[in-house]
Amino acid sequence: MIWVIGGTKDSRDFLDQLIDYTKDIVVTTATEYGGKLLKNLDIEVVCKKLTYDMMIDFSIEHNITTIVDLSHPYAVEVSSNAIEVAKERGLKYFRFERQEIEYYPSKYKMFYSIENIIKYIETLENNILVTLGSNNVPYFKELKNLANCYFRILPKWDMVKKCEDNNILPKNIIAMQGPFNENLNIAMMEQLNIKYLITKQAGIAGGEKEKIDAAEKLGVEVIFLGRPHIKYPNCYDNILTLIAAIKNN
Repeated sequence: MIWVIGGTKDSRDFLDQLIDYTKDIVVTTATEYGGKLLKNLDIEVVCKKLTYDMMIDFSIEHNITTIVDLSHPYAVEVSSNAIEVAKERGLKYFRFERQEIEYYPSKYKMFYSIENIIKYIETLENNILVTLGSNNVPYFKELKNLANCYFRILPKWDMVKKCEDNNILPKNIIAMQGPFNENLNIAMMEQLNIKYLITKQAGIAGGEKEKIDAAEKLGVEVIFLGRPHIKYPNCYDNILTLIAAIKNN
């Protein structure tokens, strides 16, 4: 049985190709939303966050022989646990990693922790667009200039509630489904008079390029949360190459 750790658009694209090769697949996603991305596929999808011990049990229960990790580039704990589970149980492990965009706007700063981003932006006076996802919202709760921050999140009630529970006013919540094209990013930044954009290095699938291009045209400074780097075994950035590797192992 092949275990696909999914929940991203990449995982849907991958599974569309993989099921032509085999249907001996089970998929896990950390959220119900991730599961909805995989609807209409004739395979088992489990929507649940798994700890390391739960991963071990899951691999035994489902007779897993191969783990294919298509989790988000920033889901470090998920990937690290999956790698260790594969080692512990003698399973094959494959990773799909989105290609990084290798260019930067003329005005940008790079940080590798949200804590350092918070220290930097609390000194800023102008408006800030935060596009780090709802899971990172609590880090901003005590920010002195929180009223200047606008949070773009998915339009889900629990994510909106998380914002409100962390001192963010409704007027500072932008609940919209992305990715967004360059023109929409420009319109949004102009409407809110944004001078700083906080974003992940999420790659093409995450709409990173369109955000950067919009910021560059408007002279908005981009503040990156740098992508964490893990030494993945059997890592691929092309879905067809990854599937070929799985078939040959």
